[in-house]
Amino acid sequence: MNDILVSKSAHRSVAAVLAISLIAVSGCATTYGSGTVNSSAVGTVATVRQGTVVAVRQVTIRQENSLIGTATGAILGGLAGSELGGGDKAQTAGGVAGAVLGGIAGNEAGKALGTKPGLAITVDFGKDEIREIVQPADVSVRIGQIVDVAFRADGVFITPVY
Repeated sequence: MNDILVSKSAHRSVAAVLAISLIAVSGCATTYGSGTVNSSAVGTVATVRQGTVVAVRQVTIRQENSLIGTATGAILGGLAGSELGGGDKAQTAGGVAGAVLGGIAGNEAGKALGTKPGLAITVDFGKDEIREIVQPADVSVRIGQIVDVAFRADGVFITPVY
């Protein structure tokens, strides 16, 4: 009987360490912006055009889904749910329900962690060509400022011309 308790306890400890590790890794997610280049853009040619900023507004960039948050929540929810009930069937049902609810909660928590401030910058390239580019708020631009707009393999990014 003690072997079973030790085994369950060991499984819970491993699962808890795994969940904490997943949360820590999700907090270290790579940031992106005009000063960050993904490996897909290294060695490629980017088109750069100059334009004038005609509008700037603050936006919130929100991650659509969080795989790490969902997995972490499902693990923790499954562990918590399996503690409910007295019999094997009740514990199994509690574990499944806990995993589902934990996955949903973990996904929402992961999306919240992935939320960051951004800017929607409207650039006039001349000849009646005006475009809005959304990027993280890692640069400071103002209306009337000349900017370089780089069309790279990993996205479109604005950099002020000083």
